[in-house]
This record gives sequence, C-alpha cells and structure tokens, in this order.
Amino acid sequence: REPRDFGALHRPLRRSPRSARMSGIDMSLDDVIKQKSRGSRPNRSRADGGAVVRGGRRPLARRSAAPYTKRSTGEEAEGTMSGASVTDLAASGKASLKVSATSKPNTVAGAICNVVREAPGGVPPSVLATGPAALNQAIKAICIARKYLLEESPPIDIVCKPTFEQDVREGSNVRFELRRSEMITREPTEDDLSAKDRTDAFKLAGAIAGRIREGEDVAVTTKGPVPVLVTVKAIALAQTYVQERDENIDLSFAVQFRDLEDPELRGSPVSTFVHFAIIPTPI
Repeated sequence: REPRDFGALHRPLRRSPRSARMSGIDMSLDDVIKQKSRGSRPNRSRADGGAVVRGGRRPLARRSAAPYTKRSTGEEAEGTMSGASVTDLAASGKASLKVSATSKPNTVAGAICNVVREAPGGVPPSVLATGPAALNQAIKAICIARKYLLEESPPIDIVCKPTFEQDVREGSNVRFELRRSEMITREPTEDDLSAKDRTDAFKLAGAIAGRIREGEDVAVTTKGPVPVLVTVKAIALAQTYVQERDENIDLSFAVQFRDLEDPELRGSPVSTFVHFAIIPTPI
C-alpha cells in the first residue's frame, strides 16, 4: 500500500476568485483601492538591509484617511447605476447616484463632493433613493457632503429639491436634485416643526405652506427613517399647496446634523437630529 501524503491535509486552502470578489462587497471605496494597491506590489520576504520581515511582506507606511480629497484616477463612483468612474460621471454633466438601504453615507458623500469638484461648472449630482431606509441613508450622505463642501475654499453650499417619481401619497421613489446655493446659515430654534413616525405628512405640509405664505422661516427637526420620509413627503406636498395659489415659489431645503434634546420631552438626553431648513425661492 502506498503511504498517504498527510502533509496535503495541512496545506492552506486557496480562496476562489469568486469568494475574493464577494469579500469586498461591503468594503468602502478607499479600502477596495488600498487592497488593490497591496495586491499589485511584489511579495518580498526581506526588507532593505536583509532583515527578514515577519509574514513575508514589507511594512506599509501609515497614511491619514482623506476620503473627501480630490481624486485624479478613474475610480468607480459609489452608487452609480452604470459603474462609471467619478471623473466620467462628473464630465457627463448629468451625474446620478443611486443610494440603497446598505449604502455607506460617508462613501456616497465622498462621491458627491468629488462630482462637485470635477464637474463642469461644479454642478452637483442628483441622488436617487427608494424606501425609508435608503432615503434616510441618502439624507445622511447629503448632510455629510454639505459639511465638507462648506469647508472648501471658497465654501460651497448645496440645497435639495425632492421629486417623487410616483404618487407622493403612496410612493417612496425620490430623486433629490442638488444645486449650488448661497450660504444658508439657519440653525434650529424652538419654533421648528417636528416629525415622528405617525406624523401626518399632509398636515405637516399644510403647516409648512402656511408659514411660507406668511413669510416666516420654516424648518423641520427629526430623526429616523420613517420620520425623514414623512418630512421629505411634506416638503414635496407643500410645494403643490403653494403652487395651488399661483404663487411662483420653488421650495428646496438644506440639511445638517445637530445634537439636540427631544423638543417634546423636557430633560431628554441629547441625540443627533436632522435639521431641514426649508428655502423658498422665487421662480
């Protein structure tokens, strides 16, 4: 009988190309790029000077993360429906980013910032989302992108106009049309409206439209996927209410994160809310 090769039982298993590809699905854009760059380096077992490097790899220099800096390579933009690079997407002049419930807001925000920097005229992309969870991630990404664009020199501010691709009463397919704006300096106040899970979007829209007609500043403070969807629906409905009176006013909003106490619960712990400052613009 031939002796068995017991050493074969201890040989490391090779990862199939498919499993390697699948492991990178949930990685951020920067992590994928770093992984590719590591894979392209030759695997040397000795460092300069002849010392053996543990693990057979040269130590990598630590780099500070800068996910919002301008990129010059043709990297694929997060959320693009065509798999286009950021550069190609910006050059098209009609950039669209699709956000899902599992999209990472930081990565989407980085794509928004880079499109603004590289597009002719600095035209921002539109952002598509379907469902409360995806819409909530999209709003978070816009908040983050706005924060970093305001730190540019000179500062860049952006506002959003929501458009529902179906009936606003039952649909949740939203296109956020982003555009550049003058600086918006509105901050939360005690007079802000609020939205909860069971808030009626139609009543909230009526309150928004009423304040717009009175020439008052209006804002909504909320948090959570369903309340954010209710708020976006209310702003879209308020646009139709304002137009019913032949008022040539276009409604958009600027969003930001703010740490606040719950306005309906005195003494509640501070938590992070989304502040929607609604901006009426004459058409």
